[in-house]
Amino acid sequence: MARADARHRNRLACGGVAAFALALTVTSSVADPTDASAAPAGRRAARAGGGVEIMPVDELKPGMKGYAVTVFKGTGTDRFEIEVVDTMKNYLPKQDAVLFTATDPRLEHSGIVGGMSGSPIYVEGKLVGALSYGWRFNKDPLGALTPISNMREVGDLPYRPDVLPRPTGKAREGVQAWSDSMLGLGTTPLPARRKPVELDRTAGLEQLTAPMSVSGLSASGSRALADLLGLEPVRGGSGRTGDDGDAKARSFAGGDSVSVVMVRGDSSVAANGTVTWVSPKGDRLLAFGHSMFNDGPTNGPFADARVHTILASMERSVKMSSPLTIQGLMYQDRQAAIALRTDARAPMIPLVTTIQGPDPDLAPRTYKNEVAVGVNLTPNLVGVVLGDAVDEAGRDATEVVVKVVHDITLDTTAGSRELHLEEEVFFPQGVVGRMLGGSRGVITVAAALENPFEVARIRKIENRVVMDYGAPIDTIQTIRMRESEVHAGDVIRLDVILRSYKGAERTEVLPLRIPDDAGGEEVQIEVTGGDMVRPYRPLPGDLDDLLTTLEQGYPSRTMVASIYREREGLSTKEGLLNELPDSVLETLAGQSSTQHAVRFKQLARRVIPTKNIIEGQHTIRIDVLPRKR
Repeated sequence: MARADARHRNRLACGGVAAFALALTVTSSVADPTDASAAPAGRRAARAGGGVEIMPVDELKPGMKGYAVTVFKGTGTDRFEIEVVDTMKNYLPKQDAVLFTATDPRLEHSGIVGGMSGSPIYVEGKLVGALSYGWRFNKDPLGALTPISNMREVGDLPYRPDVLPRPTGKAREGVQAWSDSMLGLGTTPLPARRKPVELDRTAGLEQLTAPMSVSGLSASGSRALADLLGLEPVRGGSGRTGDDGDAKARSFAGGDSVSVVMVRGDSSVAANGTVTWVSPKGDRLLAFGHSMFNDGPTNGPFADARVHTILASMERSVKMSSPLTIQGLMYQDRQAAIALRTDARAPMIPLVTTIQGPDPDLAPRTYKNEVAVGVNLTPNLVGVVLGDAVDEAGRDATEVVVKVVHDITLDTTAGSRELHLEEEVFFPQGVVGRMLGGSRGVITVAAALENPFEVARIRKIENRVVMDYGAPIDTIQTIRMRESEVHAGDVIRLDVILRSYKGAERTEVLPLRIPDDAGGEEVQIEVTGGDMVRPYRPLPGDLDDLLTTLEQGYPSRTMVASIYREREGLSTKEGLLNELPDSVLETLAGQSSTQHAVRFKQLARRVIPTKNIIEGQHTIRIDVLPRKR
């Protein structure tokens, strides 16, 4: 569950950009500054919409003075003075950075403030761009702006509600990813260790990270989101938790605060910034002056916001804010800006988490939230909200078992689908909620959103968690076979030595039948807990096939014995092919299609229900003699 990065540096559509570029001409003084027709032909004032004149970056000179507009407190805007320092050409691809210093006394102590991203900057009364960049630990209020021309290119891009932001990590693809899913590989919930260069934030000018206002989450949950999303968490407040249908739509102007909403309800997560430009009709906004996740086409809700105060810091001062009412959606997330619409609404997924703590006398707690939709975003949000709720309910540092039931409702082209998954997790020294970020339910949500077949529409996610004190755990210590020789078709007896948690050992006898045609082979017998193995399934041909595979599994309280053969089979879209000669296997596996099949060992398997959760895995190898006559 990696954060988004530059994988989405798609080419910007330029149909509207060319027309806009042609409008950029040298401005001239006119009697009515809102009437461009009063200017002489060939010297029309360039407009950014709504009668606002713009000034191209090339016309800026060091020492020119201007002002920026932002919210210092509450919801009303205010201005502060700036002075142009210089222009750095091509600081980013096809984008200049204009350095400026703020001369307002309010910023002498705080410096450039996170959350001011997008604050429009005017020189000689003309819009130049958006405050968007700064340094950490700098002594003076020195920053940089993104030219409005670059931001307008983002606003000209289309709204694509059929396209979800794609994942950007270095996840394996194709057959390798399918193998990971079948074998349960690559599902760690812990964030990747960051390199030292990624931790060094003092090297130079960088975009002002949009402060992530968090409420209703613990400090550990906030830190988890910061690691997963790459945003800077700031404790704030929450906005409306119910339907916004009765809320009055508001008009926006440059300098107003906005928040991109990721979670709302009993918890709230929203990234705060500032509006730079508003279209003449008021239905299109440009904000931030930089990307949020650099996801490209997106479809997430945004709200107006209230700024409580500015938290001054030696590293990076930030606005403390709260989202208010959903006002529209973010439809583009690019290098130069985020683009917003007020005439449409983005979907959010209801997420209900019910927790029954270890003390049965206490009533269960229910957390009701909605989360934004995104291939990377949704699973991360679901995992953190789930883990945080579990952490709150089970703080005792003792042995506890957490049973999680996930019910996921979603739509595919084949119709509505409800998935039901169950799992049990043992914690020897108290619950660690973040570990549930890699639970089956969260992985299923991620796989459904990332599937290569169609856009999955998740309608609702319900998580029910029950905690019980105790350690109903049996660990497989070793296995041994009683028979001195084994023939094909024999029923052998395995002694499985189990140790209870902090307890004594005991032996259980497990009978297994060797396949009739295994004579002359070396077979491998593996005994493990149900959580550690998945049934073999064909390669999915559509989303419903994929969901069926994700839903299948063995209960935690089972012991699974598998006899793996020397021969291999193939998992294909047409099904599992077991009985194949080696020549056919090699041909089908490597050359017959651009979609390679997945090779797997042929097996026989027995699943035995158990009283306790089974941990551990042990294998033995057996030379099988020909069948007795």
